[in-house]
Amino acid sequence: MKILKQKKHLCLLFIIAIISSCTTVTNDPLPSWNSTSEKDKIIDFVENIVPQIPVDDRLAVFDMDGTVACEAPLWMEMYCAVQGLCMQVGKDSSLLQYPMYQYAIKLRENPKDTSVTNHWGSSIDEMVHSAFKKWDNEEYIRFCSAYLDTAMNRDYNITLAKTFYPPMLELLRYLQANDFEVYIVSGSLQGLLWSVCPDAIGFDRQHLIGTTQAMHPVYYPNDKTAFILEADIFPPSNNKDGKSLNIYSHIGKTPVFAFGNTTGDWGMFHLTSTNTLPNISFLLNHNDSLREYVYPPWHGTPCPAWKDTMAINGWNIVNMKENFNTVF
Repeated sequence: MKILKQKKHLCLLFIIAIISSCTTVTNDPLPSWNSTSEKDKIIDFVENIVPQIPVDDRLAVFDMDGTVACEAPLWMEMYCAVQGLCMQVGKDSSLLQYPMYQYAIKLRENPKDTSVTNHWGSSIDEMVHSAFKKWDNEEYIRFCSAYLDTAMNRDYNITLAKTFYPPMLELLRYLQANDFEVYIVSGSLQGLLWSVCPDAIGFDRQHLIGTTQAMHPVYYPNDKTAFILEADIFPPSNNKDGKSLNIYSHIGKTPVFAFGNTTGDWGMFHLTSTNTLPNISFLLNHNDSLREYVYPPWHGTPCPAWKDTMAINGWNIVNMKENFNTVF
């Protein structure tokens, strides 16, 4: 009997050890991240600092393109714009006299076409804002949702709607589990965010803040109101200081957690740094040529001293190659 009890005791200890081991793995809130100092910094902030922050002040803001989702060789907004412009050409070939339509045809064939991407800087906004002019914004949203569900990232053979990064999706959920209100604050058009983010990351429209394309209402009594897109935006664009302005105007509060991937996100980093409560900011650096893409953390004007600016302000760099054990 004594031996039997000892065996039962040993079996119980063994089961407890297994459960404990499994629990340890399961309790990792960021399993798609490698064990690095950056991951430790995020977890330490959430587990040890955040409890000091009132729940009502737990506000986090994330850029989308290049931060939560892939933005290379094109970003989702531009993939959709290219298709929209090509659809216009299909109805009126005379449009090919204009450079932005020539660019669209080339990019649909090859999104990496450097004969476009090395010269198109002044045409980017026009391409995005003109691609769906005169459409009802809700039609644009439905189009983008359907298109991104079928169009492919040819390098990795996955649909564009699936090019959200698992490590970042885990981080969004981790913050929400710790009573954060989390917002996407993107330079892409708000309609684009409304098209793909609800399904991809589970955010409702109230938590998706993009650049707002200019539009005007058309009323159909006892039916609906259509919001017709114009080839312009309601300023400011959701970039640089525009991000700070739009966070303030849409949310009315200052974040304590910010995550971006370019110098265009520094506006919301600066805003976050002004919070008198504990705060932290991160920049995702794209340095993984095998599993994703390599490019500098800026669009447009080069900023070779970006690391110095990050260090001076106490902002953190997350290198994709070292920190993500899963990319797609």
